[in-house]
Amino acid sequence: MESSNSLIQFLQKPFPEEESKASYFKTLAVVSLFVTLFLYIFEPFGFSNIESNKFFICLGFGGITFVSSVLYDFLVNGLLKLKEEKRTFTFAKWLVSIIGLMMTISLANFIFARLVLFGNIRWEFFPSMIYGTFAVGVFPVIVIGAISLIRQEKKYQNIAAEINSIQIEKPIKTESIEQAIFEIPTRQIRYIEALQNYVKVGFINEAGKLIEQTERATLKSILDELNGSSIVKCHRSFLVNKTAILTTSGNAQGLQLRLSDCDKIIPVSRSFVPIFRDKRP
Repeated sequence: MESSNSLIQFLQKPFPEEESKASYFKTLAVVSLFVTLFLYIFEPFGFSNIESNKFFICLGFGGITFVSSVLYDFLVNGLLKLKEEKRTFTFAKWLVSIIGLMMTISLANFIFARLVLFGNIRWEFFPSMIYGTFAVGVFPVIVIGAISLIRQEKKYQNIAAEINSIQIEKPIKTESIEQAIFEIPTRQIRYIEALQNYVKVGFINEAGKLIEQTERATLKSILDELNGSSIVKCHRSFLVNKTAILTTSGNAQGLQLRLSDCDKIIPVSRSFVPIFRDKRP
């Protein structure tokens, strides 16, 4: 029971975001090269019976793996936007996406194999291609994913501990000059969240309660107006008041901020982490 609970907890852990498209394509290129060399060197699934152009055929499978992976990413993230809300993207959801990717690669490589090697498509052999694709790729991919999650989680937990220790040693100073936005003093603001052409301002009212107010504006326009204040950008969808930060925690996706008099946890994208290692506004 304890082991099953641990597994469930691990599956529910946030999965790290891709650092950039360039990094993603580099990873795909490495995987495709691995597929090419694995098929050429170890000759599984009857590759030893290929008499001519073996390397180019293996290279073809590697190339098809790359192209089908790019198309799958475009479909899932570009059109369907299934990973748009990255804060809820867990290891379990990543595994589901990997299964979908493996199925896409299986289909693309099956069509390539049948047309290039046999000149026809016989769907009764498709399950064998699925088995071969999963046998070659799924285990190393899952291991790499799990290692990436653990490394990133540990990294940001350490950064969070460092920030918290700085906060104890050198508490954040309040602003010397009062500023306001939408007639709300910045000292009362906890966070500002982007909502397409609007923003939602979370602030403490005069009664000491957190309320939210929606205004037509952009995060950029607010940052320009509050330049030099304690309101800083921490995520593509959030601004936060640095003077309101109580504690910082970390997971594989980055840092999370807990604010005074506020139950909402504010995410910090990896590119904004350096701002919070210096706790001064």
